Amino acid sequence: MKAAIMTKPFQIGIEEVPKPVPKPNEVLVKMEAAGICGGDIHYYDGTHPYAVYPQIYGHELSGVVVSVGADVTKLAVGDPVIVEPTVACGSCYPCRIGKYNCCVKIDMIGGFRPGGFADFVTVPEAYAHLMPDGMSHEVGALCEPFSIGAQVVHRAGAHEGAVITILGVGPIGLTALIMLKRMYRDVTVYAVDVVAERLARAKQFGADGLINPREQNTLETIMKLTGGEGSHIVIESAGLKLTMEQSIQLVSPGGRIVIVGLTNDEVTFPGVLFTKKEVEIFGSRNNAGRFPEVIDFLHRNSDIADGFVSLRMPFTDIAEALHLAKTKPGEVNKIILTYEG
Repeated sequence: MKAAIMTKPFQIGIEEVPKPVPKPNEVLVKMEAAGICGGDIHYYDGTHPYAVYPQIYGHELSGVVVSVGADVTKLAVGDPVIVEPTVACGSCYPCRIGKYNCCVKIDMIGGFRPGGFADFVTVPEAYAHLMPDGMSHEVGALCEPFSIGAQVVHRAGAHEGAVITILGVGPIGLTALIMLKRMYRDVTVYAVDVVAERLARAKQFGADGLINPREQNTLETIMKLTGGEGSHIVIESAGLKLTMEQSIQLVSPGGRIVIVGLTNDEVTFPGVLFTKKEVEIFGSRNNAGRFPEVIDFLHRNSDIADGFVSLRMPFTDIAEALHLAKTKPGEVNKIILTYEG
């Protein structure tokens, strides 16, 4: 089979490799569509802390089952499936309490194990979700990033009447914004970003206000918009020390902060505000059980793909696709790779 092998940062090429054989509890999936994620870009440029080379990456995946292992009971050859890439051990403390997204032995299709930037990929049956009739493989490939947004919305405790500020509306911040505006009739969502194209996409998907910190003072603007109350919920998805520290200033008393962005920097908050505001600060990682609801959500809202996907390119052009995603982050929100029949 053809596979895109990343041998070192900025080096990726198509090679012929043996087709994988599914283990007893696995299915073999013929790839139909794959999204390029921010994590894939960090593997590409060498900044991902878990990068290994050589490796086949790719974890936003959909395809068709072409072979099943001996112990597979729920899926059959010909079934279209959506891949949930984070594979948990099932026995550690987070797994036992239902937070398998925090598994201490977590495996990752397209991370620690070969992924879907190839003609075929093996997937444990429990992590291959049956695709609804009529759903396109492109929309199927969007389920993984939207599952992260769904986890954020869940952790945020969103509710009707809430005022929500999203710091950073790249692909993940945008998924949260889209789900909030489609799932709730009466939420106000402000989008904050320094990239004009990202703010334009946020507006397209229903953002109630746009703030560019290069042009406006974010704190002053939010306080003015909320009559001095602050934002009931603040979602940090920029992954910056600055925005993480700013979140506690932006949040209203009794409010909640959800941090999905990643940084290795030391982040500090004024200690008095923990007590004064009785603020809740939640982390959000991957997803825990969100795939079924996301599949249903995107199936009912298939029009989202038109505004969310920036480019569609053949899998064999993956080197060019990664270069575009890396060098044009404002113009490129999501690239979907398509595979030959």
